[in-house]
Amino acid sequence: MKKAKTSLRVTVADNLSDTLVRLYDDAVAENPEGALAKDANLAAIVGEVRSISAQMTSAIKRERVSLGLEEADSARDQLLSRFFTLLAGYGAIPNEQKQNAAEKLMAVSEKYKGIAAESYARESALIESMLEDFAAEKLLESIESLEGIGELLAMIRSAQDRFNRESDNATDVNTSKGDSAYALKKPLLAAINEKLVPYLAALQAVEGYKAFAAKCDFELGKANASASRKKSDD
Repeated sequence: MKKAKTSLRVTVADNLSDTLVRLYDDAVAENPEGALAKDANLAAIVGEVRSISAQMTSAIKRERVSLGLEEADSARDQLLSRFFTLLAGYGAIPNEQKQNAAEKLMAVSEKYKGIAAESYARESALIESMLEDFAAEKLLESIESLEGIGELLAMIRSAQDRFNRESDNATDVNTSKGDSAYALKKPLLAAINEKLVPYLAALQAVEGYKAFAAKCDFELGKANASASRKKSDD
């Protein structure tokens, strides 16, 4: 039987382990009184693969959520930069009406410059405060007179809402932290290559194990093929 390549991507290794566990569960459900279903050694090996696989799935989810949070923060930071830059530009153009409008808004925005360097929570609080300040009725006319300012404020609102959603997701996912997905790949592949594959290789000719072993071998081949394609693309 084939062994899983150590060069498998983390997500491929996770999908492979999920598939192997699912194949085992299906085989047991199909013949609960068969030799495979009653094999305590095989059950223990699959149990180890199942446990590490579950940890890896959770780790991948944590890392994806963390990336989403970083992207949401970057998006709002870019919009803040555009807002302050545009407002400063209006304050410098030779147009008295627009300069006066810009000065009114800059008097409010001045205290919020540099907020992108704050912590996530502090920046969120400051953005909410800034948006509330700019929602004041006395500033409405000035905002409307400067093209793009109102639109950017609306975009900052949307970006902040997105960040809040990502932050809530991160809170839910990170309630119990563990090893990184990359760190879990090695013990997962060890459980597959050093325990599951040799065990099935020794029993693949035995009735009751043939179909399961063949399906596992096929899935291992598919996973290894993805690693080979990745290498040829590099």
